[in-house]
Amino acid sequence: MPLPAASRLVLVVVVGILALCSGTARPSDTDLSDTTGHPRARLPLTLSAQPTGDVALDAAVRQAIGDWNALARETLGVPVFSPVQREADAQVLVAFGGPRATGLMGQAHVAATSGVIELPVRVEVFAPERRGTTTRETLLYQILAHELGHALGLPHVTDPASIMCCVRGSVDLDDPATRQAYVHARRHPDVRSARGQLAEHYARLWRADR
Repeated sequence: MPLPAASRLVLVVVVGILALCSGTARPSDTDLSDTTGHPRARLPLTLSAQPTGDVALDAAVRQAIGDWNALARETLGVPVFSPVQREADAQVLVAFGGPRATGLMGQAHVAATSGVIELPVRVEVFAPERRGTTTRETLLYQILAHELGHALGLPHVTDPASIMCCVRGSVDLDDPATRQAYVHARRHPDVRSARGQLAEHYARLWRADR
């Protein structure tokens, strides 16, 4: 059910580093509601991303945004992000910073009233470094794509293969099959792994709007 009209939910959804050579990541305890998102008429959201100063990393940023748009066109019939140059014109602001001593890799600042995400949404990604066989570009794509999912209102899931993994404590890395699925998904991140989640989330949200 949507939140009461007077209620306001403020969330910071973060991704840190799990100490695995694959360059995998873990979410925080904070999660979003299944009824939190954007009205249909609001999409696509204007988005401004700071240049990283690295050609390959900037390409990974564009790919993450483009892949979410391609998936959204297929599942929702509309792109979800429209890149703009000026921060003043942006409803989603993506910034890049230096490494954090805490191991934090990224965070999305999401506030919602009555289930509707307030604007602007701020996303921060902190300097990814190559981890094992996982390149900086792959890590940046993984982190940014995950946080953009939160900017759309998608919560963490238990599926180890999803870009939106994982609910804390839901991944048993001692299980070989689970670990293999999890590590493969981190080494080869793909927003299409959230296809069903995106479709179901907005079908539920927009049905409640009617």
